[in-house]
Amino acid sequence: MNPTCVPVTATLSHLSDDPIYKEEMPYEIWADNVADDTPRTNIKLNIFPDCALADVRTLHGEKPALDSWGFEWFHQSFPYETGLYSAEYVNLPREKQLDVLEKYLETMSGFLREQLGCEKVVCWDWRVRSSKMTASRTSPNIYSLKQEAGQDIRSVKINSSHVIHADGSPQWMQKVVSKVITDEEAAWAETGKYRTRVLTVWRPLVDIVQTDPLVYCDTWTVTDSDLDIVQKVMNDTVEESMYLKRRKEHQWYWMSNQTRDDVVIMTVWDSKRPLSRSAAVPHCAMVLPEHPPGFKPRESIELRFVVWNSD
Repeated sequence: MNPTCVPVTATLSHLSDDPIYKEEMPYEIWADNVADDTPRTNIKLNIFPDCALADVRTLHGEKPALDSWGFEWFHQSFPYETGLYSAEYVNLPREKQLDVLEKYLETMSGFLREQLGCEKVVCWDWRVRSSKMTASRTSPNIYSLKQEAGQDIRSVKINSSHVIHADGSPQWMQKVVSKVITDEEAAWAETGKYRTRVLTVWRPLVDIVQTDPLVYCDTWTVTDSDLDIVQKVMNDTVEESMYLKRRKEHQWYWMSNQTRDDVVIMTVWDSKRPLSRSAAVPHCAMVLPEHPPGFKPRESIELRFVVWNSD
């Protein structure tokens, strides 16, 4: 990106601070077994063009750190040896696709152990994205896999998200942790000697991000009341995400010209703050003011882990 065009503000889609959400919870219906005339969502979004933004590459003092700001960039040479090269891996035959995914999960599990000193890591979810649009949204992305026989959202490419969100509510993440851990791991948590976290690990699957880079909000500038829980009704369960309401105090960060070697780790839930909504990092894709000629849409992969560290 031309240095003279590096943005210092971002145009971002926030949840509307609407009184209706005091009477009913924000929701999205992703399930397919509902009547055609059923409203799919009650979510209202407002677009704000003046969100304070800083490029991490230009910071000369303190930089984002996982334990204090909720997110951090790390360097890792891209693991081509796993067979992962681009988001197109989801189009491989199913057996080959799973083989590539398993090798990548194993590599990133080792990366977390090395970088964060984790004693154990468990990957429980993932997403592959390919940007289909570069515009702030006035309505949320709601996906249907009705026409994708035998597939789920983890085995297809989905669009980058332009709605500010955190990956799970505290209550829902605790339910997730209880379902994915073993009895031994649950016993660890009960001793109080281990810190349990849910982390998202995100990286580009293109050489340089030229469209829709991710932006992250410093959790020090977020309060619990800034985040509303959003229920996502699936075919067989109800998940909970969180959307952010606008406050001028929010401070946003991004990395210009992020490469596939630049890995971001962000917090979703932390046993040190088990009921705190603001422990989770709000984030979304950002519309850039310009794109280079012949730009390539952003592709990315994100993994969600439960990790344990001695406390």
